[in-house]
Amino acid sequence: MPEPATRPTRTGRAVSGRVLPAAALAALVVYAVAVPWWAGPQTADFSQALLGPGPAHWFGTDHSGHDLFVRAAEGLRVSLAIALACAVTATVLGVAVGAAAASAGGRVDMLLMRVTDGVNALPHLLLGVVVVALYPGSPWAVIASVSLTHWPQIARIVRAEALSVRSAEYVEAAYLWGSTRRSVLLRHLLPAALPQAAVGLVMLLPHAVWHESTLSFLGLGLPPDEASLGTLLEVARGDVFTGAWWTLAAPAGVLVATTLATAGLSGVLGPGPRRARGPGVRRGTAAPTEAGAEAPGAIARDVPAAEPPEPEVRVRGLTLRLPTDDGRLVHAATGVDLDLHAGRLTALVGESGCGKSTLASALCGLLPPGTRTAGSVRVGGREVPADDERAWRGLRGSVVGLAGQAGAATFTPVRRLGPQLAEVAASLGSPTPVPELLARVGLEESAADKYPHELSGGMAARAVLAAALAGDPAVLVADEPTAGLDPDLAGQVLRLLRGAAGRGTAVLVITHDLQALDTAGAADAVAVMYAGRIVEHGPAERVLTAPEHPYTGALLAALPGRGLRPLPGLPPELTDPPGEGSFAERRGGTDVAGR
Repeated sequence: MPEPATRPTRTGRAVSGRVLPAAALAALVVYAVAVPWWAGPQTADFSQALLGPGPAHWFGTDHSGHDLFVRAAEGLRVSLAIALACAVTATVLGVAVGAAAASAGGRVDMLLMRVTDGVNALPHLLLGVVVVALYPGSPWAVIASVSLTHWPQIARIVRAEALSVRSAEYVEAAYLWGSTRRSVLLRHLLPAALPQAAVGLVMLLPHAVWHESTLSFLGLGLPPDEASLGTLLEVARGDVFTGAWWTLAAPAGVLVATTLATAGLSGVLGPGPRRARGPGVRRGTAAPTEAGAEAPGAIARDVPAAEPPEPEVRVRGLTLRLPTDDGRLVHAATGVDLDLHAGRLTALVGESGCGKSTLASALCGLLPPGTRTAGSVRVGGREVPADDERAWRGLRGSVVGLAGQAGAATFTPVRRLGPQLAEVAASLGSPTPVPELLARVGLEESAADKYPHELSGGMAARAVLAAALAGDPAVLVADEPTAGLDPDLAGQVLRLLRGAAGRGTAVLVITHDLQALDTAGAADAVAVMYAGRIVEHGPAERVLTAPEHPYTGALLAALPGRGLRPLPGLPPELTDPPGEGSFAERRGGTDVAGR
């Protein structure tokens, strides 16, 4: 029985579809370069005028006796050179405008985009005619006419890609760790946008070829004695009426083939067939080298010394109101008082959505635009207004470090960990080498060669701490450092933070994992937040064993070791926050809150 014919696989069809356009364009480039060099200079020979295609002249001859096979290659060479110059110039302009708009934002972004819209609204061909009419026969005029009308598309592509990257966790972390706007633009935004800009450049090539050909065909581009595909088409216009169809077919065929090849080349630069991912390390699972290892620098909790007269961070009456798209306000913080002292670890606990992370952003000067603020924030004895970006820029990383809750997403996904840590240290002016940064948080030197996705949950949390501590900040804010980790890893991370406090850093740990906090015994003080307010604040031992506020007691009663009794109801919406006695209304008559 004959075997059934095998059908081409989807991968095979995809590969052939990606290779053929590139091979066709490469053949056309070789044709444009090699044939004129092989044939040498051509002279008019009227005895050979308007000969049809045949063995002696594959594409026939024109009315001057030129071999159209050679003449079309010369025209293609000129058209490709001009089109490439046009595409590169337009891409450079578009990348510059799009990157500047995405990086600057605000009014600069709005102004640049309105200019882009204005240029894009102009008829491209009409504007090109105006430009080349001022400098007839100049190839530079053709390049300028195409470049000045085609850069807006590239600008919009680059801006959109850069904006999507600018909101990523690792870009926000770069700002936190002291990177300047220029550094973020060069290291994060542009590398992410350039692949799309390269695809746009290739897509501009056929547009530029046709634009030049159209201008030359209308007699407004290159002079007739300068061979380009457009001038060949313009010259052939009269010969076609005498029956010499080949004079039009030769340059037109080359033009169409070039257009199809360059348009298809964009698929070569696009994403290829998906590959199956190799087995990764499950989030929250320790690497073999981590399990059971005591992190260097972790120390046992000592009885804290007497509080210094001036805390590293003093917050008084801090009130934060975040506007929403529907015109309402999120009451993220109301009348918050909080002190962070050197050598002490303060834990800020509460349910998700109570305003803890927004408070952490306020302590790093990263509040969203339009946030209404009241109250006082003093860092290192200095009053720092919430909207003073210049002041906060000088404090982030070197005075106040933030270890975000994104884990591996805090780092650029396409680069190894070591170079990124080195950049963080360099941007903060720290001479600490990468191996020492890794050793501080209990990671082996080999972790520097790993990509972020290759890190386990515990390794990622430690790597974030290493970056946050690279500038030896006086204050460290750790936002949910134990999220997604098993109890053993959560305890190791908390001991690392306890060790940082033991070395003199004022540490604020934001968490809802009271179980890990209670088990590790790492905190000196605990502040409890509910509905944007600090409802209880005191020494950790007292708050965790004899809470005064019913909400704190309810949180502790929900722990597995304290009875596993869930809190009643749901946390209040901060767009419509309750009054100060809010938890009394929420708990009703249950026995949970009465503890």
